[in-house]
Amino acid sequence: MSEWLNEHKSWLKLVLRCGWGLFWSIYVCAILVTLLISAFVIGGLMMKYYFVKEPFEIKQGLNFDYTKSKPAAYVPIVICPTSECEDKHEVLSAAGFIRVIPPKHKLQATVTMVLPESNYNINLGMFQVRVEYLSENGKSLASFSHPCMLTFKSQPIRLLLTFFKIVPLVAGYLSETQILKLKFQGYSEGIIPTACLKITMEQRAEFRPGAGIPEIYDAFVHLESELPFFKRMLWYWRRTIFVWLSMTVFAVELLFALVCCRPVLYPRSRTRSNNDRSNTQTTLEL
Repeated sequence: MSEWLNEHKSWLKLVLRCGWGLFWSIYVCAILVTLLISAFVIGGLMMKYYFVKEPFEIKQGLNFDYTKSKPAAYVPIVICPTSECEDKHEVLSAAGFIRVIPPKHKLQATVTMVLPESNYNINLGMFQVRVEYLSENGKSLASFSHPCMLTFKSQPIRLLLTFFKIVPLVAGYLSETQILKLKFQGYSEGIIPTACLKITMEQRAEFRPGAGIPEIYDAFVHLESELPFFKRMLWYWRRTIFVWLSMTVFAVELLFALVCCRPVLYPRSRTRSNNDRSNTQTTLEL
C-alpha cells in the first residue's frame, strides 16, 4: 500500500489540490450569493419604504339601490359616513380613521357599466352618472357629472349584425350588451381626506322622479390616484432603479467584506501569514 502511494503520490496531490480548490470555490461562491441576496433584500426594503411610493388604487363592484328615485352606490375607501350604506358595508369608527390617499394627489374615477341592448335602454336615450367624493362626516367634497347613452345603431345595422352573430348568440358565447366607460377627472385630494365615493344614476329633467333610469347588468368603479411628477417617474422606473440600487448595495457590501472581513473570504491567507510569522520567529530564535 505504501509503495502504491509513493508511486501515485503526484496524482494524489493533484486530486487533493483540485478538491481543495473546488471546496474554496464553493465557499467563496456561497458568500458572494449570500451578499447578493442580502443586497437585493436591502434594495427592496429601501425602495419600498424610502424611495418609491405606490399610487392608491381600488376596484369594486357597484350595487345600485333601485328602491330609490335616484339609485346610488357607495364605495367606502376608509369609512362609510352615511346611514344608507351601513347595512351594506363595514363602518369604521371615527377614532380609527386614517388617511389613505395622500394630499395633493390627483384622483381619477372610472365607472364601467354593462347595459343590455333592450328596447327600454334604446328608447331611453341620455341619462346622467354622478360621482361624489364624501368626507368622513358625509359632506360632499367634490361632485362630477357625466352624460351617457347607448351607442346608436339603426334598425338595418342591428338586424345585419344579429344575422352575422346568430350562432354565438344562440350558443351563449355573445350577448346583446354594450359596455360604457365613464372617466371622471379633475379632483385633487385636499386637506380634508376622502372617506367614501358615491355613484348616482340620474334621469333627465323631462322624467318624473324614479323614471328614466337605465337597466344594467353589472357595474364597477376603478379609483386610482396620480403621484406627483418626481414620484411618478420613480414609480415608472422602479424596476430599473431597484436593480441599480441592489447592485450598488452589493458592491458596497463586497468592498466592506474585502476590507474588514478578509480572513473570512480568504482563510488560507490567514493560515499562511500565521505560518510565515511562526517560521520567522523560529529562525530568529535560532
